[in-house]
Amino acid sequence: MSPLKRRQFTQLAAASLTSTIVADLSSKVLAQKSEPSQEVIYGVNLLSASKEQNRENQTPSVEVSVADLATGKVLSKASVPVLSVDNLSSRPKTPRAFFLPDYDRITKLIVLADGTIVISTVSSTRNGYFNYLISIGGITSTVENITSAKFTAQTVLDFEKFNQTVDSLLSLPKNQVLSLVGTEGITPFAFRTLDLTTGKILSGDDLGLPQLPPTHRFANLCQDPKGNIFATEIGSEGVPVLVSMNLQDKAIATGKVKIQRLTPLNFEGRPLVNDVKDLAFSSSGQLYALAADNRVKNNALFTVDVKTGKMGLVSELAVEKFAFSPKA
Repeated sequence: MSPLKRRQFTQLAAASLTSTIVADLSSKVLAQKSEPSQEVIYGVNLLSASKEQNRENQTPSVEVSVADLATGKVLSKASVPVLSVDNLSSRPKTPRAFFLPDYDRITKLIVLADGTIVISTVSSTRNGYFNYLISIGGITSTVENITSAKFTAQTVLDFEKFNQTVDSLLSLPKNQVLSLVGTEGITPFAFRTLDLTTGKILSGDDLGLPQLPPTHRFANLCQDPKGNIFATEIGSEGVPVLVSMNLQDKAIATGKVKIQRLTPLNFEGRPLVNDVKDLAFSSSGQLYALAADNRVKNNALFTVDVKTGKMGLVSELAVEKFAFSPKA
């Protein structure tokens, strides 16, 4: 059902007071009605690659936008140019025998406590993978003053293996981020802590991070207002499952953080075939997912019920990653 038809249907149900229709309708739009009217989201897309871009020490150019939560309408947007990294460090060349043409991809967008936007990207070249963090500071939720914002870029350093990639991020205290590190973007995955000051993957593990199953895909880190961390996991069954953990909840025997498998994600009574593109919590604690919507041939925003995994369509949202803007 399109957003326009759903609004018309809401008016009809309210007028007729038919209890069965009202009950069904309220389950679909309750999350949207509970959101603050000023709730907006940041989105990010890749821009066309520049011929002058050196993927081994420069970030790709991206477009940052702000959209209305309820409608997905883009309120404003601005471009971030190609940036040279501040922490350039030499690394041994590791030419690959088989490789695709050079390409870039965005792996996550997060907003730090001070409002700084951090975008993680991966650039693939013949000489390996180059992981970057683009930081945008000093902007508001309208992004209209992005031209006066402070741009910085870092390359992610000190991976255990040359072909590892940062595939998701989550903000932590003390200028650190929790990251999901993959191998060329696929399994095996591992949790790592990254220092935003230096761009380095920390060798130690003060958090007691759990070891992940080597054949399972993990993605889409996010955190609710209570501090619980969520992600998606895909095993041999091929269905994305919502998982959760809390850094304070550790197993007595191992001292490692426990991971709970919650529920498979589903839409209109059927399990998802492909993983979602991204997950994020609103300030009210509602979980949202960005996923492909074949009916509009684009990405769309969905609500997610944490207990059942049930997803409900909100609106079309033509971005690759998203995050909620900080509350004013």
